[in-house]
Amino acid sequence: MIRNYLITTLRNFRRNSFSTVINILGLTLSLACCISIYAFIKHEHSFDTWHEKADRTFRVVGQYKGESGISYQGHVAFPMAEALRDEFAEIETATRVVMGQNVNVKIDKESGTPAIFEEDNAVFVDEHFLQTFDYELLAGQTTNLLSRPDEVVLTRELADKFFGNEVKGDYQQLLGKTIVMEQRPYQISGILENAPRNTNVTFRMLTSMQDYIQRSDNWIYDWNQGSSDWATFVTLPEGYDPTELEGRLGILVEKNYTEDRAARRSYHLQPLPEVHTDERYGGTDYATPSILIVAFITMGIIVLLTACINFINLSTAQSVKRAKEIGIRKALGSRKRQIVLQFMGETFIITAVASLLAMVIAGEFVDAFNQFLLVVLDYGLALDTSVIYFLVGLVLMVTLMAGYYPARILAGFKPTEALKQSMTAKNTGFAGKFSLRKTLVVTQFVISQLLIIGTIVVSSQMNFVRESDLGFAKEDIAVVFIPQKEEQNLDTFRDKIVAQAAVADVSFCTGPPMSGSNSWTGIRNPAQGDERGFGIERKRVDPQYLSVFDIELVAGRNLREEDRVLPADSSDEYNVLLNKKAVAKLGFTNIEDALGETMITYGETKATIVGVVEDFFNAPLQDEIHPVMLHSQGESVWMAAVKMATPQPVQQLTAVEESWKELYPDYYYSAMSLDEYFEYGAFYVIEDVMYQGFRLFAFLSIIIGCLGLYGLVSYLALQRRKEIGVRKTLGATVSHILYLFTKEFAWLVILAFVIAAPLGYFAMQAWLETFVYKIPLGIGYFVLALVASMLIALVTVGYKSLRAATANPVDSLRNE
Repeated sequence: MIRNYLITTLRNFRRNSFSTVINILGLTLSLACCISIYAFIKHEHSFDTWHEKADRTFRVVGQYKGESGISYQGHVAFPMAEALRDEFAEIETATRVVMGQNVNVKIDKESGTPAIFEEDNAVFVDEHFLQTFDYELLAGQTTNLLSRPDEVVLTRELADKFFGNEVKGDYQQLLGKTIVMEQRPYQISGILENAPRNTNVTFRMLTSMQDYIQRSDNWIYDWNQGSSDWATFVTLPEGYDPTELEGRLGILVEKNYTEDRAARRSYHLQPLPEVHTDERYGGTDYATPSILIVAFITMGIIVLLTACINFINLSTAQSVKRAKEIGIRKALGSRKRQIVLQFMGETFIITAVASLLAMVIAGEFVDAFNQFLLVVLDYGLALDTSVIYFLVGLVLMVTLMAGYYPARILAGFKPTEALKQSMTAKNTGFAGKFSLRKTLVVTQFVISQLLIIGTIVVSSQMNFVRESDLGFAKEDIAVVFIPQKEEQNLDTFRDKIVAQAAVADVSFCTGPPMSGSNSWTGIRNPAQGDERGFGIERKRVDPQYLSVFDIELVAGRNLREEDRVLPADSSDEYNVLLNKKAVAKLGFTNIEDALGETMITYGETKATIVGVVEDFFNAPLQDEIHPVMLHSQGESVWMAAVKMATPQPVQQLTAVEESWKELYPDYYYSAMSLDEYFEYGAFYVIEDVMYQGFRLFAFLSIIIGCLGLYGLVSYLALQRRKEIGVRKTLGATVSHILYLFTKEFAWLVILAFVIAAPLGYFAMQAWLETFVYKIPLGIGYFVLALVASMLIALVTVGYKSLRAATANPVDSLRNE
């Protein structure tokens, strides 16, 4: 019997090869999409779960109750790790990390000409780091590793890059070698395996925390100071309740903050696997919000559902052709259950074939994810037994979803009607104004229109974000990274490059007005008697900063050269510029009243306001404009913002590069445009992922949906072939017959729009609420989605309708 079923199945596939290919194609695309989404979600939830102590390791995070609500902080005070070890002897380890520094590396070669590199992701860690995290040590000893300030640990990637021809895989011989970073000698004390992609602490080399402490001022020990580059992790003993330690963290708050600040401040323990997916605190690199995971799962279900609807449409469209076969089988004694099993078996075979093809092309889908969704997945690494189990479950689910209803319809044919070939839409369950077939098609249109609306709105918002007036100039500005602690060369560098015709001006600073790495302090107005104050972003700049970035000075004067504060200066006073937001929060209703007033920053440093600038965006448009303080602190700058006299590619600023190399011959030259800097900072990485996701899934859904539409038109053309022949015999034109077909689908598109429009509005309005500055959600976006879906439907329907309308009526009427 099984052999008979297989022979019948293969004959049916050959007889209806076109619809079989369409079914396999639609299911292959949807299953490959689902596999890719599963790999993506598996990757996102695998961050740091592979550490042996992951279940009892936590990141220490903070919450601060301010005037505008609770502020969630992924970083805590720098002394936190040491305080945890001193205060709570029961903890296993506590380690602190300073993330993502760029360093200049010089390697002496036997040829006499040193090799110079610029490397990113140089991370400062302490000697407790490798006791907390399980990164494989290829050479060196874990005990007391990185306890000295002149130590460095390289990853295998950098070891091969720096010494590949010398070591040839024998990394032990690198131990004790000296490399020069930022003009300081460092001894290689270890080689680590490359950090995996699914870790929150990404690095290419590790340097000692003692080195960072020596490089920094005493302000890092102030509990009121913070940096987005800092992270503190704690590992608890086995069986220790983390809520117990979390409840006792208040001891550190009471010890290190004033009574008022302590009432607003609290510390919490965030499980290590949640660091990457809890967007409240942000990841150490980036956090993937749960809403994005849910969105991807939803899109995968939508694409799969579209393919199943498409399968049902095509299967039922072909059901009339198989009516005689069903009649004969029933006349010969086949039971309804046997017929259902046969057709479910056909569905299973098609789905199984599609799943095998999906496994093959899923790698291409993952590549598309990497390219369009800005993620880094390795399909080969993701391909494990869980993916196989997931795919088997999908095959069974799709077989049931897509195959059961058509099988039940076919098995329900009456032998007498089937043998007389009197099957109609009523027999197949698709007659009536609100038939199942139309419901399925409307569902497809709703899905397509929702994705089209999402794509249009997200695209418009991202264009708004990129084209908005940020309050500062970003065109024709090049960002050139300069070595720190080279104060004596800054003026010479400025004179050399400003003398070039291609350069209008240059400013030395710690970053452009909008930057991903920010330094914060606190500020208060002593005249108000407020001991709390508020957080303020501080930027170290020079007098040229305002002119280079075209920031408007609305009151007072600009910074001057005499306002520059050097590390050797013992004064605890300096002059500053504030933005209007900061002036308002300090209690000044008139910005002129703030001029000459002295504020107090954390550490009791006095800051005298000499000027007020217009507000500019110092954070992505999801956030409000923050209070900003600009002051001049010479040796703490690490960037030159070069204003070009005329628009030109950064690569053509050869005069700037030559001047830079003349002053810094031992350093690696690196420059980029300000737009490239913003892209590198990934201010809108999640939004870009969502936008690219909408584009990708909308495209897939529309392609698969068009296959379903084609199936419906094929079904209608088959059912109405005699009607079309009669109409043409009686004088109906091709355009009239086209109208008969397309008007029904036009109404289905409109009905779907009535359902999709409010759903899309509420969904997109909720997403736009994550932005403080956003586009108005007008009717135009929805009209555009309706027009697009109408055109897609009419083009798909028009092709098959035109073939039916131009067919010879003799062929359809010869049996009458």
